[in-house]
Amino acid sequence: MPMNSAVLTEYGRIEYRSGPVPAADGEELLVRVLATGVCGSDLATYRGAHPYKTAPVVLGHELCGVVERAAGGFAVGDLVCAAAYAHCESCDRCAQGLTNLCRDKRNLCHRGWEGSFAEYVTLRPNMTFALPPGLDPELGALVEPLSIGLHAIRLAGPALGRTMRIIGSGNIGLACLIAARRLGFTRITCTDVGQDKGERALALGADAYADVLAPAGPSAEADVVVVAAGHPDALDEAVGAVRAGGTVIVVSFFDGPVPLAANALVGREVTVIGSSLSTAADFRTVISWLAAGEIDPRPMVTHRFALADTAEAMSLMAEGKSTTGKIILTPRGNA
Repeated sequence: MPMNSAVLTEYGRIEYRSGPVPAADGEELLVRVLATGVCGSDLATYRGAHPYKTAPVVLGHELCGVVERAAGGFAVGDLVCAAAYAHCESCDRCAQGLTNLCRDKRNLCHRGWEGSFAEYVTLRPNMTFALPPGLDPELGALVEPLSIGLHAIRLAGPALGRTMRIIGSGNIGLACLIAARRLGFTRITCTDVGQDKGERALALGADAYADVLAPAGPSAEADVVVVAAGHPDALDEAVGAVRAGGTVIVVSFFDGPVPLAANALVGREVTVIGSSLSTAADFRTVISWLAAGEIDPRPMVTHRFALADTAEAMSLMAEGKSTTGKIILTPRGNA
């Protein structure tokens, strides 16, 4: 049985192709993709800047789909989403529940494991999560990036009475905002460039938004500063924005070495914590929020494309306009 997929044939070039449905082995699920999001890591691979993902490859890991071949306790017809990786279950990190730090995890879109910019994808049971029947597949596709935001915010510690600034109002910054709002941080300020990003941040619960190119930027120090932007000055900006004794959470990746005012960091006893991926606990919490209607992340989404138009979607994302938020692809034209 053939299927369609959007293949990154070379950097900067996506081709819509027909080929065989991927073969799921005895321990894998075969999932029919209903909706899949475009991630910043997909863009990095598209540009040839990702640290390990390379062309040719089918991109995509933010997905929602229906199980077509059952395995690992899942049944045919189950609505599911997935992490971007499958952990090994045998290393010391996995034993501690730190599956995001697994020493031998396998990643979608790497080493021959094709991603979700396709009508079908194979998944391992330990990376797959059941969704409530009838959940909007678009929301299901947002679970993975929302779990990344939740994981980062949980690293900041208790929320009660603490203020936050989020540097970067792209999709991961907005995921951090949604989690911080839900967990109870008292005043959350988002920053970025462009009022379109500000409108999305305010719609998702930010108390304030500051365009960093405007004459007057934010001045009040925050208890927690989240770095969700990859520009070279972001770390220095964060150290200057956090209160003495405060915490900086870094969830973004950078293209190369970045400057850091180490003396200010030391002199003000700033704690810096890196945040990587997410765990099953993060997925389950986000899914429970969606099931209960406690969050509505749909303002993140600004564009929707059929899978056949993935090249256009990637070109749009590569332009980097502030009007472009989360892009959703739907393999069969609708979710």
